[in-house]
Amino acid sequence: MSLSELQGLLDSTPVHRALRLRVVSSDESGLVLRADTGADHAGADGSQFLHGGVVATVLDTSATFALIAATGDDWSTVDLRLDYLRPAAAGPLEARGHAIHAGRRLGRATAELFAAGSDRLVACAAGTFARAMQETGSEA
Repeated sequence: MSLSELQGLLDSTPVHRALRLRVVSSDESGLVLRADTGADHAGADGSQFLHGGVVATVLDTSATFALIAATGDDWSTVDLRLDYLRPAAAGPLEARGHAIHAGRRLGRATAELFAAGSDRLVACAAGTFARAMQETGSEA
């Protein structure tokens, strides 16, 4: 899938637009997304750190889109395991997704989250995903 097609899919979902997600690159080694988070994504207590759900969403999206980029098919999350390694400050983030396995029905992907321009790992995830099945037009 081209970068513009991947970006179009991101832009079609309100939560992805709210996180200001952008496709930076995509090749056989994986996918890189950028999230431009801000104070509107931080904890309600006035903290400068992102809400854990924001971190989870960015990781889930980058893993899912790594499979989409690798196969051209849509995928849905079945299971996602996250490790929060340190607080993520609001600001630009870089998520690196990698398709590990893309089977006929199930896939496996991982993702890592960094502060943009840094190699300091903030959080990581591994998940199982279900390939969207195409309608056959016949009724059961």
